[in-house]
Amino acid sequence: MAVTVETLEKLERKITLSLPVTAIQAEVDTRLKRLARTVKMDGFRPGKVPMAVVAQRYG
Repeated sequence: MAVTVETLEKLERKITLSLPVTAIQAEVDTRLKRLARTVKMDGFRPGKVPMAVVAQRYG
C-alpha cells in the first residue's frame, strides 16, 4: 500500500492511495460470502443462493 500526500494550498491536501488488487478482491469475496448466507432471492431457499448469482447481482 502506497500513500502520497500533496499540499495544494495552505489548508488543502490531495491524498493518493494505491492498494493491491488482491487485497481488495479478498475483501469483496469475504463480504459476498457473508451476504450469500442471508440474502433472499426468488427461486432459492434463504442462504442457499449460489455465490456466482450473488456476485452477479451484488458484486
